[in-house]
Amino acid sequence: MARELSCGVAFSRGMLLLLNIIFLLIGLVICGIGIYIKVDTHFNDVLTKLSHVSDFKSQSLGFLAFILIGGGLFAVLISLLGCLGTLRHNRCLLYSYAVILIVLVILQLAGFITAIVFKDKLESVYKDGLTQVFTTALDNNDTVVIDAFHDLEKSLTCCGVNGIQDYINHNVKPPTLCFENPVKGCPKTIIDLLEKNLPIVAACASILLLFELLGLIFAFVLARALKNADVEIYSSKPGEVISGIIPGRRRNYRNI
Repeated sequence: MARELSCGVAFSRGMLLLLNIIFLLIGLVICGIGIYIKVDTHFNDVLTKLSHVSDFKSQSLGFLAFILIGGGLFAVLISLLGCLGTLRHNRCLLYSYAVILIVLVILQLAGFITAIVFKDKLESVYKDGLTQVFTTALDNNDTVVIDAFHDLEKSLTCCGVNGIQDYINHNVKPPTLCFENPVKGCPKTIIDLLEKNLPIVAACASILLLFELLGLIFAFVLARALKNADVEIYSSKPGEVISGIIPGRRRNYRNI
C-alpha cells in the first residue's frame, strides 16, 4: 500500500511541476509581449495619441499592455506558488493554489459566456470607439494616428472604418489600397479575421482551461495523498511507537 501511495504521489508531483513550468513559461511570454508594447517607441506614440481621445480613453489599446503585463506576472506568481507547494509538500499552499485555479476557471468560463452573449454589443462598442479615433484624426490631420491606420490598412487589406467613404467625407485623399480592390472597413475585416480563426482561439483557450483543470486535480490529489500519508505515532516514552490516530501525531513522509 505504501508503495502504491508513493508512486501516486510521485506521479502527481511530476505532473504538477510540469504544468506549473508550462504556466511559468506562458506567463513570461505574455509579460514579455506587454513590456514590448510599452517600450516600443512607434507603438507607444500611437497609443498615447489614442488615449488623448476622450471617448476612447476607457477603451484605449494602451490598457492592453498593462493587462498583458499584469496577467503574465499573475501567471508567474501562481506557477511559483504551485511549484513551492509541490516541492515542499505543503498542503496549505497546494490548497491555496487549487482555490485560485478554481476562481480562474470560473472567471474564464464567465468571460467566454459573456463574449458569446454580448458579441454584437462588443463589436458595436469596438467599431464606435475606432470610428471616433479615426474621425478625430482626420479632422485634426493627426499624422501619427493616420499613419498607424495606414499601416493597419496595408497589413489587413482594409480601408478606413466604414470604407473609402470615410476619406471622401473628410476631403482626405484615400490611400491607393482603397482603389485597387473592393475592400471592407478595418473593424469588419478584423472581426471577420477573428471569426475565421475562432477555432484556433477556441482550441488555445480550451487547452489552457484543460491545463488549469489538470493542475487543480493534481493539486487536490497531492494534498490528499500527503494528508493520508503513512504516519508513525510516538508516545512520550523514548523509543515507544504507538499505532493509531491521536492528537499531536508526528507525520513521517519517508515513502513520498
